[in-house]
Amino acid sequence: MSTASTGRPSPVVASGAPLPHTRTGPSASAGRPVRFGVVGAGFIAAWFARAVAAEPAAEIVAVTSARPERAAAYAAKHGVPHAHPTLEAMLAEHGPDCAAPIDVIYIASPNSLHASQAIAALEAGYGVLVEKPFALTPAQARAMAVTAERTGGFLMEAWQTAFEPGVAAIRSAFPRLGELRRAAFVREQFSSRMNAYRAGELPPAFNPALGGGSLMDLGIYPVSLAIHLFGRPDRVTATAQLLDSGVDSHGTLTLSYGTGEHAGLEVACLHSKTSANALGSQISGESRAILLDHCQWPERISLITAPGSPEESHEDLSVTRSAEVMGPLLAEVCRLVSAGARGSELHPVSASVAAIEVLSEARSQIGVHFPDDGADA
Repeated sequence: MSTASTGRPSPVVASGAPLPHTRTGPSASAGRPVRFGVVGAGFIAAWFARAVAAEPAAEIVAVTSARPERAAAYAAKHGVPHAHPTLEAMLAEHGPDCAAPIDVIYIASPNSLHASQAIAALEAGYGVLVEKPFALTPAQARAMAVTAERTGGFLMEAWQTAFEPGVAAIRSAFPRLGELRRAAFVREQFSSRMNAYRAGELPPAFNPALGGGSLMDLGIYPVSLAIHLFGRPDRVTATAQLLDSGVDSHGTLTLSYGTGEHAGLEVACLHSKTSANALGSQISGESRAILLDHCQWPERISLITAPGSPEESHEDLSVTRSAEVMGPLLAEVCRLVSAGARGSELHPVSASVAAIEVLSEARSQIGVHFPDDGADA
């Protein structure tokens, strides 16, 4: 098992993030919904449409997909007035001086397209909300950040977990844990595409050319949660099992914190597209621990004092989640864009870049390679 440094811990959580700059322009206007253009017409884009339908501060103006018939079907189902055959067409027809302007492009396309599409939208003057993973390589992630800085555009990763009420409860309980020693974050789910793969197909979820694999699809959740709560780790150690296609089916990362506020902390990040999880996740201090049922959408949460002793006690920190999966995220994006912010303090671009750097190091160790990796050399 090999190890490698990713640099000194970096305060990428909200408490250490700089205030986002603001800008003027159509997306800073108050009193009307934030207008979105959607890239992609799959199930995540459908989640987004349902969240928009429940959020008065948002509306979808247009949609595009690599398969125009899917864009047309999405538009018909969700009441979207414009469907386009390409991203370029959508960007050209919905600028601030057009009849149906768009403020933010929401990118829910395959992983391999996130960076190029985000940069194209930023260069065209739009804000961008891009699905996880933010990018596939550190070079792509940094290029996105630089483009947003240069153009003054809004940029944010659609990592929902930061805005979940359960994560807010966990952050509030942190001071009661004392010195943090260990955490174990688990994101496992048997893939709905695994049977197709076993039958000889190559769905995007298992295609290295499209940035597939368990690490990028599910491992990003425990890794991003660790960075959100504890900052950038000093060291990454990764193991995994690989499929014949060249991507991983399941694996484990250990994030080690050797210096800084959480020196001595180790975080185990377990991910899998070939197994189910019934145990949940845990954050442990010396005499207390937080148990959570899900590291992406925590809802059932307990603070346990003196576990395993006669004095053991349980405090229920559970929350009620939004009826819409993407509801809290969307509400925050609308608030930020309406205020003219360029990003989120709670989930800044620096945290998204850090997560891709950790995942890239892990991929290097387990032997998963993507076509764009050479650009990071």
